[in-house]
Amino acid sequence: MKNKRMQTIVGTFLGLLMLIIGTQTLVFGQENKTNGQQSSALVGVWRNTITLRNCQTGNQIATFQGLLTFHEGGTMSEFGGINPVLRSPGHGVWQASNPFHPTFAFTFLRFNADGTFAGTQRVRSTVSLGLDGNAFQSTGMAEVLDVNDNVVGVSCAATMATRFQ
Repeated sequence: MKNKRMQTIVGTFLGLLMLIIGTQTLVFGQENKTNGQQSSALVGVWRNTITLRNCQTGNQIATFQGLLTFHEGGTMSEFGGINPVLRSPGHGVWQASNPFHPTFAFTFLRFNADGTFAGTQRVRSTVSLGLDGNAFQSTGMAEVLDVNDNVVGVSCAATMATRFQ
């Protein structure tokens, strides 16, 4: 009787142990990926301050506010504080192959004051994510393109961003 009771206790203990180990293996074995894109602390909405500078002299060209949204799966949306009549929202992609220094790129359409198409602008940046995951800085380059996709201007861009909560 005592031996059978001990077997039941040991069997129950081993069963529970296997269940706990199996559950942990399943949880840690799952990677949060969407369409092959590794999930990142970057996903979400960010308020940012963008500073454009002359890449050669470092002189400040402009500073304005913007919004960035990083979506699961590697796409993003952007809007900067330039007059919305003169530009479209930005759309782009991001990648977190290095989780502490993700990269992103986006483009938007530019318009003249009379509403005619003026070209596009491309921005490419590398992020330095803060330790708490609620702030980041980025540096990059903005290229202004004419209606024929010729680069007609380049500026360096720096961003300070905080997570919208």
